[in-house]
Amino acid sequence: MTTESTSGADNRISGGTFHGTVIQAGSITFTSPPAPAPLLGTIASPSSVFVGRDVELNTLLDVIRPDRALGLRVGLVRGPAGVGKSELVLHAAHAALAQGWFPGGVLSIDLQGYTDGLPPLTPYEALGRLMHRLGLPVDSIPGHVTERAAVYRHCLQDRSILVLLDNAVDSSQVHPLLPSGNCAALVTSRHRLPALDNTHPITLRPLPLEAACELLLAASSPDAEAETEQRAVRSYVRRIAAQCGGSPLALRVAAARVQGEPPWQFAELAEWLDDERKRLVELDDGERSVTAAFRSSYDRLRDDQRLLFVLCGLHPGPRLDIHAAAALADMSVSKVRRLMQDLRNSHLVAADGPRHYRLHDLLHAYARTRAHEDITEDVLRAATDRLIDYYLDTADRADRAVAPGRYRLPHSVGRPPHSAPDVDGREAALAWFTEELPPLTAVLRVAATTSEPSRCWILADALRGFFFHAKAWDTWLDTLRVALDVATAAGETRARGILHNSMGIALIELGRSPEAARHYGAAEELFEAAGDPHGVATSVENRAWVHQYAGDHAAALVDHEKALDVYRDLGARRNEAIVLRGMALAEIELGRSQEAIAHLTLALGVFRELGLDLDAAMALNGLGEAHTRAGEAGVARRYHLLALRQSRDCASVFEEARARDGLGALSAPVDSRRAAHHWRRALVHYDALGSPTAERIRARLEELRQPS
Repeated sequence: MTTESTSGADNRISGGTFHGTVIQAGSITFTSPPAPAPLLGTIASPSSVFVGRDVELNTLLDVIRPDRALGLRVGLVRGPAGVGKSELVLHAAHAALAQGWFPGGVLSIDLQGYTDGLPPLTPYEALGRLMHRLGLPVDSIPGHVTERAAVYRHCLQDRSILVLLDNAVDSSQVHPLLPSGNCAALVTSRHRLPALDNTHPITLRPLPLEAACELLLAASSPDAEAETEQRAVRSYVRRIAAQCGGSPLALRVAAARVQGEPPWQFAELAEWLDDERKRLVELDDGERSVTAAFRSSYDRLRDDQRLLFVLCGLHPGPRLDIHAAAALADMSVSKVRRLMQDLRNSHLVAADGPRHYRLHDLLHAYARTRAHEDITEDVLRAATDRLIDYYLDTADRADRAVAPGRYRLPHSVGRPPHSAPDVDGREAALAWFTEELPPLTAVLRVAATTSEPSRCWILADALRGFFFHAKAWDTWLDTLRVALDVATAAGETRARGILHNSMGIALIELGRSPEAARHYGAAEELFEAAGDPHGVATSVENRAWVHQYAGDHAAALVDHEKALDVYRDLGARRNEAIVLRGMALAEIELGRSQEAIAHLTLALGVFRELGLDLDAAMALNGLGEAHTRAGEAGVARRYHLLALRQSRDCASVFEEARARDGLGALSAPVDSRRAAHHWRRALVHYDALGSPTAERIRARLEELRQPS
């Protein structure tokens, strides 16, 4: 059928054709559409407390302003439950009305996409409600969704109305409801609505801490007049805001719990929220509940999506990589990737770097709660075991790349992971350890509580190479204490000996030599009881460093030589070379530079033969220091430059700092500017590592600044 429209152009919309005052849509014909209705009813007033969303508000207003030149004027606000999507849209609508942009008013509807206890409105139902609000009598509204859409758009075409489509469930629900012409629309959804083309999406995220504090303080109106009380409240507000993770819903619920109350009520709420297991229970003011908001999103998931989501709650932290998720769910990486995209579309997880995902802290707590409610204990235990074994297996492979040839506890992984990252090269292994350290240390604690506690101390030992490289002594000690307690309870003699030795290494680097000596002594006794000569020799060798740090270099040499004899008998070439390097440092202090150079040269040869790059960098720096003491500045400089290059190749910032320290000392008598350059670079690294050597470098730089 060919018809002539009122605009003089063919105007086909959603299957309907309009002409003159006649609306023709399929078999339905309207010869006299209702006159434009009066200004539509007012919308709800937004909250007077609105902070941290200025950028997003201005973006929305720019999308719907009447003089926008190109494209549909449709803004899509998406984000997780409780992030403030509807509130933002209400503020935008009121701002637009205040500007006089929409003389026809606002047409608003809740699409019930995630309304607890109610199904989402179908497009058919939504169009019926919208047309009724536009003034069409009920008996004039068509009976087919396509015809309804055609009539709906015709009713809007000569008017300037802002359409608010709140709480959408998917793109198919929204498409028929979008206006055209002089109208604009704002849509909110917990789903990303990827198929909603030609819109201007804004993804709302939790508020940053300062904005969260501002919202909480403004919404709670604390009863605190004295300055001391106000300071106390601000302290508790900051703590509560952090516990709410920047979620506006959680912040408003928390504010309602303490509104107008004295400071002690804020302190009490902060204490209650400290318990992650009960945090969601506390974030309920009787009318609003964070848990209820999350539940409505969770209930929309398919079974496989739900399973992956709740199992992510078993991960000890809110951030996890795709291989950890695959281990938890016992799924292939490809399937996990697809399901994670579904969960991202529902804003239940977010991408957080390549192959990594993050759950908001409150969503992580909700997932954990649902896991224990919805899944049997045997399934939960199996998932936890797979997760521990994934981290143990990958950490062991990574440690072999970081510290090849190191003496390790023999073990096997009961449930090897189906997939794991590539950590077989040193650089990749160090990068993996650095990124995954928080979950690794947390999983170690989880392993301590399982029926296979040996995984706790084996994982602690697998972290040794990385901790020694990173010089993260305090964190290392924390993990070792946990592992040592578990191994002691299990009566594991050799494991305790290894852990005592590792604790001694960390303590001596922190300048706590007496404590280190006690751990080395305990390790020696345990290895003797276990009949382990290699362990005994390692304890004696470590004790040599206690003497070394105390300045008793002769006693250090005695213990070095004892350990060297055992290692040679055992054929432990790596350990033999490490002892030779240690002996050389004692010999340097005793003025026996040539012996030191000979021992370091032998050690360097072994390290290079075995491909031990970090150990080689340490030996090169030792040769630089030995030749410096021997008065051979040119040779010393060459070795420090080689050490500098080697340390960069193996990503050791400590050995790089040590090389620059030596180069600075060699340059100072002849070129103060070059010396300052090396020392400043060394200081950056020593400060980053928290090394006490930083103070000595600062003193040297200060000396250079003094007039001669």
